[in-house]
Amino acid sequence: MAAPGVAVNAAARVWSPYKDFQNVVEAAIHKRQTDAIHDLEVMLKRHKNDFLTLLKNIPKNATHREAVKKSNTVGLPIHGEQRTQTFPDSFIEEAIIISDLFDLNEFAALELLIAGEDNRPDFPGLTRGLVAVLLYYDGRRSLVNALRTLLLALSGRTWTLGLSPDLTYLTNTYVQKLVEENLTNKILDVLKGMNVTAELDKLQNNRALGPPKHKKQIQDMYEEIQVTCADCLFCLSCQKPLSKDDTIQLISYLKNDNSLQANGSLSSVTLSLLMALLYCFDVSVLEREDAEEITGSMPVFSDPSYISDVHKELRDGGDWKIPGLKAIVQFAWGVMLRQLSQYPLAAGAGEYYEEDENFMDQAIDGQVFSFLHKSVVSVEKLHKEEFYVRRLHGLLTDFIYYMPLKVKEIRNRGDEAARIIMAHLQEGQDPPANLRRDFEHLLLLISKLYEKDPLDLDLSLDYWCPEPTSQQDSFHHRPPQRQVALYKFVRMAGDLLPASLYVPYIKMLTGLASSKQSAQHCYNLLKINGSTSSTVSWDHIFTSLNQYYSSLRRESPLTSDPSMSYRLHSRVITPQELEGLIMVLQLVRRVCEQSENCCIAIYENQQWSVVMLLFGLVSCSVPPQMKSELLKVLASLAKMPEYAATLWQTLEASQVLVTVQQGNSKQSGGIQVELDEVESRNEEYPITCAFLHFLTMLTDTPIPAALGAGSRAPGFDPYLHYVRDDVFLKFGARAYKDPKEKWEVASLSLGILRKLLHDYEIQGDHFMDQVIEMGTGQTIVANKPAGFTLMVNMLKDSRLYQMILRILDDAMTHFESYTNTPGQKNLEKSALLCLQIIELTLEKEELFIDMVRETGSALLVTPVERLLLGINPRTNQADYIVTVAKYIMFNSTMPEHTLAATRILYMVGKSSTIQSDLVTLFNENKETSEQLLHGFVDCLDTDDMEEELGDTLVDDDTDVSSSKVRNSTRQYLIKLMIKSLEQPAPNLAHFLLGFELRKPVNKTNLQDQGVLTSPKTCLHSVLTILTRGIGAGTGPQCLTETPVLAELGYRLIYMLAANKDTSLPTLRYLRTSHDFLYRQLQHLPYDAKNYKHSVINHQSWLLKTLAVELRVTSLNRQRSHTQRLMKLILDDYDEDQTSVLQPVGQGPEESEYFSSSRLGDLSSSHYTRTVKGRQYRRRIMSLLDTVQFSQQYPASIHLIFLTFRPHSPGSLSDYCFYEIEGILRMVIERNKVCQSMHSKHQAFDSWRQVTEIILTACPEDLLQGETRQNVLFEMLQDLLMKVADDDALPELTAPVSGVILTLMANLRQCFMSEDQDPSEKDRRDCHYITLLDRSQAAAKSVSWGQGSSGSRTLFATSLQMVLKGVIEHILRSSGGQQRVRAKLYGALLYYLQIANKPKISKTHLQDEAAGSVEARLLAGSDSEYDQLRKENISSIISYGDTFMDLLCRDACDGLDVGRMLALSVLDCILMMDKFNQWLTFISSKGYLQHLVDSLSADDDKLMSVLAGSVDNLKVLYLYESKLSLLTRAAETAVGASTLLSCGVMQQLAACSFFDMRPDIDSNQTMFGSNDAFLPDPVSRYRHLLFTSLRFCLALLTSLGVENRDAGIQVMQFIVSHGDIFHSILLDRQQSLNLYTLQELALTTAVILRANCQEEDQYAEVDSAEIEFRGHRVRIQRHMVGLLPKYCVSEKLNKQLKNLDLQHEDDKRDIKAEVMQAYLEVATNVTSYCRALVSNSGPDVQYCRVLFWPNLEEAMSRDIHAGGDFSLSTLSPAQVPNLGIVVYQLKQCTNHFMTVYENRKQHLSKLEGLSDLSVEDLKQFSTITGEEKMSSQVRQMIAKKRLSQLIAYNYKELQAYSYIIENSLFLLWRHLEYYLIHCVPADKGQSQFQSQARRQLQMRRLQDAIGLPQSPIDRSASGESASFDLGDSRQHVRKQDIDTLKQAAVTILSDSLFKKIQEINVTFCKSRSHYGFVEAVIRRIKRLLRLHTGS
Repeated sequence: MAAPGVAVNAAARVWSPYKDFQNVVEAAIHKRQTDAIHDLEVMLKRHKNDFLTLLKNIPKNATHREAVKKSNTVGLPIHGEQRTQTFPDSFIEEAIIISDLFDLNEFAALELLIAGEDNRPDFPGLTRGLVAVLLYYDGRRSLVNALRTLLLALSGRTWTLGLSPDLTYLTNTYVQKLVEENLTNKILDVLKGMNVTAELDKLQNNRALGPPKHKKQIQDMYEEIQVTCADCLFCLSCQKPLSKDDTIQLISYLKNDNSLQANGSLSSVTLSLLMALLYCFDVSVLEREDAEEITGSMPVFSDPSYISDVHKELRDGGDWKIPGLKAIVQFAWGVMLRQLSQYPLAAGAGEYYEEDENFMDQAIDGQVFSFLHKSVVSVEKLHKEEFYVRRLHGLLTDFIYYMPLKVKEIRNRGDEAARIIMAHLQEGQDPPANLRRDFEHLLLLISKLYEKDPLDLDLSLDYWCPEPTSQQDSFHHRPPQRQVALYKFVRMAGDLLPASLYVPYIKMLTGLASSKQSAQHCYNLLKINGSTSSTVSWDHIFTSLNQYYSSLRRESPLTSDPSMSYRLHSRVITPQELEGLIMVLQLVRRVCEQSENCCIAIYENQQWSVVMLLFGLVSCSVPPQMKSELLKVLASLAKMPEYAATLWQTLEASQVLVTVQQGNSKQSGGIQVELDEVESRNEEYPITCAFLHFLTMLTDTPIPAALGAGSRAPGFDPYLHYVRDDVFLKFGARAYKDPKEKWEVASLSLGILRKLLHDYEIQGDHFMDQVIEMGTGQTIVANKPAGFTLMVNMLKDSRLYQMILRILDDAMTHFESYTNTPGQKNLEKSALLCLQIIELTLEKEELFIDMVRETGSALLVTPVERLLLGINPRTNQADYIVTVAKYIMFNSTMPEHTLAATRILYMVGKSSTIQSDLVTLFNENKETSEQLLHGFVDCLDTDDMEEELGDTLVDDDTDVSSSKVRNSTRQYLIKLMIKSLEQPAPNLAHFLLGFELRKPVNKTNLQDQGVLTSPKTCLHSVLTILTRGIGAGTGPQCLTETPVLAELGYRLIYMLAANKDTSLPTLRYLRTSHDFLYRQLQHLPYDAKNYKHSVINHQSWLLKTLAVELRVTSLNRQRSHTQRLMKLILDDYDEDQTSVLQPVGQGPEESEYFSSSRLGDLSSSHYTRTVKGRQYRRRIMSLLDTVQFSQQYPASIHLIFLTFRPHSPGSLSDYCFYEIEGILRMVIERNKVCQSMHSKHQAFDSWRQVTEIILTACPEDLLQGETRQNVLFEMLQDLLMKVADDDALPELTAPVSGVILTLMANLRQCFMSEDQDPSEKDRRDCHYITLLDRSQAAAKSVSWGQGSSGSRTLFATSLQMVLKGVIEHILRSSGGQQRVRAKLYGALLYYLQIANKPKISKTHLQDEAAGSVEARLLAGSDSEYDQLRKENISSIISYGDTFMDLLCRDACDGLDVGRMLALSVLDCILMMDKFNQWLTFISSKGYLQHLVDSLSADDDKLMSVLAGSVDNLKVLYLYESKLSLLTRAAETAVGASTLLSCGVMQQLAACSFFDMRPDIDSNQTMFGSNDAFLPDPVSRYRHLLFTSLRFCLALLTSLGVENRDAGIQVMQFIVSHGDIFHSILLDRQQSLNLYTLQELALTTAVILRANCQEEDQYAEVDSAEIEFRGHRVRIQRHMVGLLPKYCVSEKLNKQLKNLDLQHEDDKRDIKAEVMQAYLEVATNVTSYCRALVSNSGPDVQYCRVLFWPNLEEAMSRDIHAGGDFSLSTLSPAQVPNLGIVVYQLKQCTNHFMTVYENRKQHLSKLEGLSDLSVEDLKQFSTITGEEKMSSQVRQMIAKKRLSQLIAYNYKELQAYSYIIENSLFLLWRHLEYYLIHCVPADKGQSQFQSQARRQLQMRRLQDAIGLPQSPIDRSASGESASFDLGDSRQHVRKQDIDTLKQAAVTILSDSLFKKIQEINVTFCKSRSHYGFVEAVIRRIKRLLRLHTGS
């Protein structure tokens, strides 16, 4: 059983808590996060005991061990879980091993192993045990790092971090308590027990060490723990000097310390402890003004026994293991005693102050200066630590300043020793070994201490004191006494300098000249010394060199062997003199390197002739070391660009490197011979390294193009061949005495090659040979640029390319061993340069290869990416690219290598073919694949913060920090993944992000790291970066720490979400595992004030990802996710602050806050909130607030010099540079403006995407009703306000028009859907009425569509604001933004349509009584639609002629789409303009005439469209828009008259496209073309014809039937295209075709209204009139002939049923539409016949008789059963029978009753919709049973379908009733004529007929024009019988009349009339005041009763 009350912590107690503690400490102290202070306080209390028992493990426990051993069967309880967990035997065994290994508690060991198992994805290739070992040391490291950070934050005397007072108090108090509890002793105890070698041996013996990397990590962490512990003591002593006891303990530790390294230097731990002790002895605060405040807390002053006890310890403490440490401590103590004795604050210890000299003597006797020089200052770490250097600087300067006599004493000793040495040398004896050289060591120490200054502290300036140029300067600029004393020391040390001190003194000057000012002072000192004949002066130095050069030239040997020359010339100069010359050359080099002014002075001194002297010495046979220094001095001179060209020419002339051939071979000698014969033999290469350094400096400036001209082919080739072929390609084959030198040679050579390649600019003439003429008259091919040659070498498998890859391979082999080698830094540099050379080649190869092709060069080149896929001969595998990629694994130690490798992969990965090869190569070896993936992940997991200029990527030439390099690497890595995602799968991004590579990418199931053996991928790292800080008040930390990386991360997430392959897996993972988008959106919008960088791009990518997520979840019906996101974006309250976390998917109506806040007391403080100053602001609107449409541009610059070029010679170059700099700054600012503009475009575009997706793709029920309208109004008003700003730029506001169009379309849809489904509106209306205390009865009394509380009334103000905003936006965009205006016209059109009444009238849903005429007449005059129209037109007219003119101009000219939309807007405005103000304007300004004239202008284009062309379909729609506008104008009498006066019908008559009617196939589908976007020619023609005919109808309707001129013009239009209309009227279609019926219906409607008036029979006519009348007669014949065909019959019902079956699946109700069109034709034809009869004469005896007195058809069941009854098939003697009219009457009556009954059933079902059965719902919802749908949705669909059916029924009833009325009239007129007035043809002419003939004689004119004559006239004249509509009278016989009478009695029964009367009562009477039907029926009955005897 487990120990009771003890549980295993899943987070290992020896690791995870310490990591969390360190993170909190770092966040509070280093990152200055205010919200972390409270966490820090809690953590400090929790971990105090860990500090008091520093690094002591939890002791073992027998009970715990037993419980762990039994945990394979008896589970152990886990913290935070209800269950227990068992462990396998192997797990238990490993836990026990770890417990024994670290002497650790068994539970803690088990927890550590559990953590190791959980963190294995972070350490691929390691077992859980090895990971647990790493975590153990990592936890200990975290604890001591946290302690060090706390001690750094301690306020004290040395530094300050500038923390807040609260944090400072917290850390000071806490640290003080730790110190009081003996923290120092605990740290020293820890250090005593730490031994890295013993620790590694212990781990090795227990098999706790893994591969080399694992061993290296553990060793580094262990050493870091040691160093950090020592740093803790150092930080403590710097800020708060240690107490007496702690100081003595530290001295005791150092006394027993024996940790010298192999080179004799101190270890880092010992150095830190030594510095801590030195700071304990630091009393420099006495020199400060606030000394009294600080000294009170220093034990030296506050503890009386401090000095005495420490003094005794140092004096009587015995021997130290390292005597040098004792000497240093005694030296520091002696200096401190001397300082204390100078100040009164330190009174009371005078007896000890007198012993300062004794301590100093002991220290000097202990070789303190030598030890400091060799063991302390030589430590590499020292110069990187500012306070180490400052303390040593203070110690030395205090010694020189406070103890000048002691300095003088050791100087005297040095002089004495120098004389002794000189004497011995003169006698040829060796000097004694025990000579004291303290002063020499002091000088060397000063040199060593100050020669490096990586931190730019400029401490060496304290040793220099500028000489005053005048007495006044000396008075005003008096330097401090310390500085004077130090300068005096430097100056006096060089006086009377003995030979043995010459070199140390020169070294000291070299070390002190470590900065620009120091070098200048040093130069001045040596220049001044020249006037005193000092040996330390420039004159003496260069004179000596000149003498040496002269002696060499005089004694030049004849032999050509360089080694022999060195031996012969060794007699010219002694070794001591040679060392002195080398040192002065180093001094010259240091001064020239540090100060440009000094370099210029030395170079330009004609007396010295430095360049000639140095080159002369180099050309001589001087020792290699001296020649090396000579070349380095030349290199320091070459850094000045002004002198580089001269040095090039001098170098070429001196032939230091032989470049000119003599005969067939080059001259002997030179650098190359030195390399091959001298240096290779000596295995040392100082000359080569120096010469390479010289070339490096020379190549910093452009190489002279004519270098070597005249004596050889000009160019750099000889030097390139030397560097490449002689040095670099052979460096691996040479022997080296010092292994470091091998890689130094390689790195210098590669540096030159890389620079040449970097500076190369590709030009076309490089690819062609250029022949030049030599001075001797010979011609030679000029050398190519060095970069060109290198590019050619790199783009083929050359020796150079192979060597570079070999170096990379060798370096990687070494790096993977994780060991150090001599020359490690140069090895790393060589590998970096190789990577950079490959990178540069990749950058330039595309242009280079293109240039090879363009110039037709014979070069054979291969892209580098292909070469990298070649076979490595050393491994026989294609692993070059894998080797390059492996450098990414060393990001922590070699960040620049990682950056270069990442760049190479980025450029190589641009090729889609290479991507698949990369993935294959990376996955060939599983171990390598895991290592590479982990390397990429490590690059992203670094914690480096971006610097201020972090938005710029690191360039190769920039010298930046490792932090910036690592950040740049991360950025390139994400760019690599973004670029790879554009390539086909599988690609590198899929590999790095963890997608499947062996199956389709979209089948991937992404998991968290460690789940189902999933490795940690770059996706996990990116998400970790982006989500760090989410949920806190500050938001994502990446926005402040790494803004550039964060932007790339958000972009990568968007790319993954938008990519077709990765979208679904990525979004699913983000949604389920991280809730990524919801958590991120909670922090939107980002407040720009909180960030130094712009965060608008981050927000943009996040919103774009949100748009994709909303779209995907909507498509996949993941309703809860969509609703949750929409609620977060659109809700106007903060859920997090008003209620607890609700379940996912809970709507706002389910929230308690929602219901109470909307309907309750809104002023309650419990529900009122303010977020960032905005109350109840929707998040989507807050996001819009962050979008800016204004842009600040930089001020223009005024150029003076570059423009006017003044002639004054003074400082012209300064003016020029200043103005060029200004221009460049302007360019940078303009680029920033462009970036800002792009960001603002992206910001608005992302907001647009989210908005449009919410409104168009998300389920409508998630945002509907009033909430949707409110959101739309808010968006529209905010957008219009933003674009109305005076600072808004058109290029930024242009995209807004598209969004306004979308929003307006949705707004219109809201109102339209409300009209279609008024239930919501009624509910809301009743709610508002209830709130206003109106009665429920009053609410019910408000009829639909007429109440004043409709949504159009509620939003009246908002609607008008939107309208005015849109119009003003249109006016602002009138300067040429046609596309913007086109979209705004569309938006305006949508807006104006809001005021349109629904097309489907609701009257068909009412009872007949409710829709009576009286009810309509007594109803209110103004509905909400009318009111809105009035307000709209009032607002529009308020803008005057400006808006009118702009709209009309856009309607007449511009883009076709804009013209169509402008025409549509005009159409809507004319419809609303009841006073015709707009119509008057467009007609008076000529716009209407222009539109009319443009009709015929489009004729040719329309003809081409009808001919089948698809190039210009826009003209088709433009024509429709024009006719639509003209139709709207024609709907008023004024407009119609104006159009007629404009000649509109003549324009239409002149159009030839009407005559291009395509042949209609009888088998054509019901819908014509299936492609609505690209209609076929038939559909195009019908578009044009239907539009024209509707225009004619509007024209005729507006002017009325009494306007004869309108009818004539329309008929002329029809006659002008007579063939087309005749073919339409003939109607040869046998089957029912919807469009054919619609075409016929429109044609008959136009003819009906155009022929209402009879022509004047007595008017004078011409031939044209005669022809016109003839066409009219023909049209009349066709019209009457349509009547028999378009009778309602049984055949029609069958055809409709078949039609319905054929189109069952279509959404349109084809049966209803066909029936409607059919009835329209029947109605028009019947009405036309009625018009012919009624308008033909004043009385029945003179009217036309159209039908034969035969009722045979009335008795048949189906008159269409026998065939076609069109008039064209009848004989001339035949006319339609009157039975057709009766048949039509009967059929319409029967059908009316059937339809009426159906309508009643539908109405009842509609009222009881909720009670319908499931089967009825399925029937009316037209949904198959397989489809899953809620009952509510089914009811909505059924309701819509029932309403549609009722509407169709209502229209059918109207048509039937109209046909019945007209048929009754025709029947009455014909019965009256035949029964009363008709005289049969077989009877004689009666008196009545004679009288009638006389009355008709005046109408004889009709005989000439072929018009109908009376039958009496025809029979009297004896003309032959020919068919006409009026000639049926002469064929009537008495038998026909009798038959008519008999049939009439039978057919026209009372039952028929009763049915008609019933119809009249139920339907017709409610729509008419007059009893027309009753009157006609009475007359017919009277006729039948009186004249048939019935």
